[in-house]
Amino acid sequence: MTKTLIQITDTHLLDSPEEFLRGENPWYNLKAILDKVKKLQPDGLLLTGDLTDKGSKVAYEYLLKAMNEFNCPIYWLYGNHDDGNLLTKMLSPINCLGCQSIDLGFWRLLLLDSVLVGAKFGGGYIKQTQLDWLKEELIKYRDKPTMIALHHHPVTTGIDWVDQIGVENGDDLIHLLQLFSQVRLVLFGHIHHALHYHHVNGVGKGIDFWGCPSTFSQVSPAQPTHDSHLPGFRVINLFENGDYSTEVQRLNFSHSLEQMSK
Repeated sequence: MTKTLIQITDTHLLDSPEEFLRGENPWYNLKAILDKVKKLQPDGLLLTGDLTDKGSKVAYEYLLKAMNEFNCPIYWLYGNHDDGNLLTKMLSPINCLGCQSIDLGFWRLLLLDSVLVGAKFGGGYIKQTQLDWLKEELIKYRDKPTMIALHHHPVTTGIDWVDQIGVENGDDLIHLLQLFSQVRLVLFGHIHHALHYHHVNGVGKGIDFWGCPSTFSQVSPAQPTHDSHLPGFRVINLFENGDYSTEVQRLNFSHSLEQMSK
């Protein structure tokens, strides 16, 4: 048996679907991405923050309308560009935002709130209360494969200015996670490009850290590829035996925009 989750991040929606930001149209990009995601029929969607650019109600309304077209569960995180209080009020009672534990059957998903309120440049931080909660959750379910998701990156990217706005106490998170062999992977957004870092923890198989491209605009990674400028999303396949596979799928945006304009 396999469960498939799709990670969508850094959509940066604006108040108008026709509005452009830094030469990109966030809504057109997201719509094209979602059309592709629907064909994959995922078991769940994982939205990892910066869902709007300025945290406006109108932008969230557009996003919620788009998400209502999916019948699968949606797991929500907010980022430094979001208004977490507003989004919480707008989500239905069955949806939760931020720090929470989710039972996926043969896997578990733990969501962390990494937003540091008032951070000048949008950096992140994980409060000690969350680290304590995370430790308790991992102790209770040592035998169930687990993945962690947050908005900010707790590992370095090789890009100086990006690494200045990651999780300020990312080492604290890594030191905690490496004590638990059931933690297989950590997913995050914020960096606007794909990234993989494998941390050898001395127990189990180690932990994989995965960054996800934005649906909006990309940051050129330390080692660019031929398609790293394209919007994308991450597919995560979870297997019953505790293994997983993941890949980034990109969108040929020029082709998709041509189709949408017809």
